Amino acid sequence: MTDPLDPAGVARVRLWLVEAALLVPFAASHGTETQRCSTLVEVALASGATGWGECPALSRPTYTHEYAAGAWRLLVDELVPAVLAGRGGEIRGHPMARSAVAAALWDARLREQGRSLADRVAPGRLRRVPRGAVIGRQRVPEATIAAVAAALEGGVELVKLKVGSPHDRQALVAVRRAFPDVQLAADANGAFSAVPLEELRWIDDLHLAYLEQPLAPGDLVGHARLARALATPVALDESIDDLDDLATALELGAIEVLNVKAARLGGPHEAIAVIDACAEAGVPAFVGGMLELGVGRALGAALALRGGCTLPTDLGPSSAYVAEDVSDPVVVDAQGRLVVPGGPGIGVEVHLQRLAAMSSEVVELRP
Repeated sequence: MTDPLDPAGVARVRLWLVEAALLVPFAASHGTETQRCSTLVEVALASGATGWGECPALSRPTYTHEYAAGAWRLLVDELVPAVLAGRGGEIRGHPMARSAVAAALWDARLREQGRSLADRVAPGRLRRVPRGAVIGRQRVPEATIAAVAAALEGGVELVKLKVGSPHDRQALVAVRRAFPDVQLAADANGAFSAVPLEELRWIDDLHLAYLEQPLAPGDLVGHARLARALATPVALDESIDDLDDLATALELGAIEVLNVKAARLGGPHEAIAVIDACAEAGVPAFVGGMLELGVGRALGAALALRGGCTLPTDLGPSSAYVAEDVSDPVVVDAQGRLVVPGGPGIGVEVHLQRLAAMSSEVVELRP
């Protein structure tokens, strides 16, 4: 699979615009999601094998420049037609849309071979992944503490709180006092960019596993300064779009942990390369989440098996996000670890009748 967007053998592509209500609104510094609107990419090969990928861009362009409605139009009007014509390399940027197509192609070709993505990513590994829980911003610290307690009862090994205001500092401090021995992390999604460095030193008192994306994505120099000033490891997410970004961050000393998302990086091929580069550099990595449905979650779960992923994944079971998924759900075992689907391809089957009921638009394209 040297070219992630190689259209050889593709008979047709269907694009499904799916809408699913989240069980609980998810609030971060870049906004609140109440509805999950995703594009599913269905690739059918001439052999009869079918593969699936998911574009999990959020509802607004606040996490990155991509957003759900824009990604849909790009896939329909530009990217998929270009890929089918063998010109996928012409389309610049839009890694989440590219990732969905690349993942569907991987899935289809692995199913054609009768091989699982889990075995492709990490042959012989136990298909159980330690997981963490990401807790969105709450109105009061007591609500945050209750959410953390519920997550710990479910067997998570790390808790990450979304932060972005002085109010959230209170929640972090309250959680650390309530759970002094819990592996705790925080994710600012760039919200600390305007905060003077001296005013962030309180973070070291909390003994966090890492502080994720404290500054704006492009501010690698600022992250390097912060990494030198804090004892708390600085993790990057939005700042790293490819191997070149990772190399720059490593050279500057701006990164001590990496959140790996196949969608942000452009696909499973790129995600594996970045995980391996982190392992070579001695940088701990973990697979993050984008509130994906089962298709995207199954892909992330398989990637979390890669040897360089030494921290608990952000991915949780499908049942924590939506009442009904378009595919077989991704689940956890009795110990609370994420179970990586082991069937052909990404390991889960999409239920077409359910998918049709949850889709507001379907487009079919052929070479």
